[in-house]
Amino acid sequence: MLAELQHYQQKDKTAQQQYFAYKAQAWLNYAIHKDSMNSRSPAGLEAAKSAEAILQALKKGSENDLVLIQDISASSALMRPDLWATLSALKDSGGIASAPREIAFSEVALIWAATDQCEHNSRQAGSQFRMADRWLEQAREAFVNAHDSKENVALEGLIVRYYEQYSPFDASGDRCNGQVLPTLDQM
Repeated sequence: MLAELQHYQQKDKTAQQQYFAYKAQAWLNYAIHKDSMNSRSPAGLEAAKSAEAILQALKKGSENDLVLIQDISASSALMRPDLWATLSALKDSGGIASAPREIAFSEVALIWAATDQCEHNSRQAGSQFRMADRWLEQAREAFVNAHDSKENVALEGLIVRYYEQYSPFDASGDRCNGQVLPTLDQM
């Protein structure tokens, strides 16, 4: 599966194809990790199914039918609304064109971290949150370097608007039952 996904990660593919191929790779990495830990959680199976669904969409050329703002599964929660706000704002601003890999990896890392926190209430989630933060920082830097100051100011404003919407959903209080993430036009 990884070899098939690499085909869609090449520079001759659209940024959206690259983004989804990297996202499928990240889901596959998560599924492999869960399997290697002999996890009984449904999260690993969900991750494998997500990777497979994305790969099938890429093969059919129907990646435009995949959603860019993914809901958070029932085994996870919205934690770190600051990072989710940055992720959503980058997606809405066309940041995928600047950093498809970084955005895809950060998104899955955020879900991975929250799922680990929900399942184990462990400190291991901290390393995944830090990883997501690093990926997002790289994506943000790529966006800033590729756009003018007006677009960068607009991105910052969008991050604030998303944060204001997402912060009430923060599940730091261990409410791990998923989350539908509204887009700004739904708010």
